[in-house]
Amino acid sequence: MSQDLFKPKILGFLCNWCCYTAADSAGVARYQYPPNIRVIRVMCSGRIDPVFILEAFSCGADGVFVGGCHLGECHYQTGNYEALVVAALTRKLLEKAGLSTERFLLEWASAAEGPRFVEIITNFTNKIKELGPLGKTEKKDKDELRLKILAAKSAAKQMKLRTRFGNLAKELRKEGDYSDKIIHDKLGQKVAGVINTEIARHETFLRIQKDGPVSFNDLEKKIGASLSEIEKYVSTFSKKGLITESDGQLSVTSNEQQVTSNQ
Repeated sequence: MSQDLFKPKILGFLCNWCCYTAADSAGVARYQYPPNIRVIRVMCSGRIDPVFILEAFSCGADGVFVGGCHLGECHYQTGNYEALVVAALTRKLLEKAGLSTERFLLEWASAAEGPRFVEIITNFTNKIKELGPLGKTEKKDKDELRLKILAAKSAAKQMKLRTRFGNLAKELRKEGDYSDKIIHDKLGQKVAGVINTEIARHETFLRIQKDGPVSFNDLEKKIGASLSEIEKYVSTFSKKGLITESDGQLSVTSNEQQVTSNQ
């Protein structure tokens, strides 16, 4: 598909108090900008969950935009600073899932900045057009990429990851330093390992569910985790009655319709 023919599907989460009002004022003023974005109004950019963004991509969005108030102008005091941390976590999850992080954007626009909103959305739409449909830049089949996104979404729901991230968010709030370097470094130290483990664990189940019967060696090649790690994940799922092994081949149990990889 040529760039001219490609019409990106973009989902936007806009803060009610600033960015959504900026979009509204742009419309009232009849400013022209690409019509590709579909908007969901939220009370604060800090309330966006990585699961929302991953869900959008799993449903076929080519790009996701989150728009909030300028830093220091949040109606809930620190909401947009919280959004910075969530955005950093989201990029980690997207990167691990093999998705270009350029498909996700967090930006600010005040209620009076209709022209700025137009500029942001126009530039982001053009960037997504350059990247192409979901999977093109990533050089992955759509079904393959969706499986990895679903694994990342399942990982983002897990209590272990959410607890680690919640503790990190509290620490940053207490220290009051939301610089990119500090957020990046602390995520790497305290959350990245859990992200890698949880995504690999859930991808293991999803691949057995999709491709089974499948061998340990096939899983090792496709997931990129070590054989010992995969064996540990399989053992956990087997104890829960979700996976069975026969002659070295793994399959999801017959009642798999009743369960998901969130187990």
